Amino acid sequence: MRLSLGRILRPALGIFCLALVSEQASAGPPAASRSSDSVPIAPGIGRAAQAGRPNVSLDALVFPASVANAAALERHFRHMLRRAARRADWGAGRSARIEYRVVVEELEITEVGGVLRVRCTALGRLPRGKSARSHLDFGGDPRNRRAVVERVLEMVARGVVTRLAALERERRRSGQK
Repeated sequence: MRLSLGRILRPALGIFCLALVSEQASAGPPAASRSSDSVPIAPGIGRAAQAGRPNVSLDALVFPASVANAAALERHFRHMLRRAARRADWGAGRSARIEYRVVVEELEITEVGGVLRVRCTALGRLPRGKSARSHLDFGGDPRNRRAVVERVLEMVARGVVTRLAALERERRRSGQK
């Protein structure tokens, strides 16, 4: 005779379901009929998110022209900033407009001992004086120079935008209270 998992678990699941139904019946009114004030929720948790995404735009970008292939790297960095801004949680809805600025303070590419070292620092600013800095020192294969530099720019862009979004979210939360 073959024993199957279903034959073993079905009786146990039936008893569990009966116990669950009887427990819910004795628990009182369903959650929908309770007032929202009586439900214990941690601050910031449980609030409905505003519909849609805010209109987030890069106001200004300062990129060092001294780097080889600066135009292509700047275009890639803009693309990564736009992508990170789309994915970030800014704590605002569709009607909000958020502008930010980014200055790439340092982009240094050196090859030492057969290792390509890319050092990048970017500073992002929001209109009301809040700022975030992202710094990365990264090594890679000198044969894949472009890929290594683009990867560093992607990580720096994600870091700056994520921190700016957190600052904006905090500003909007503190303004609601």
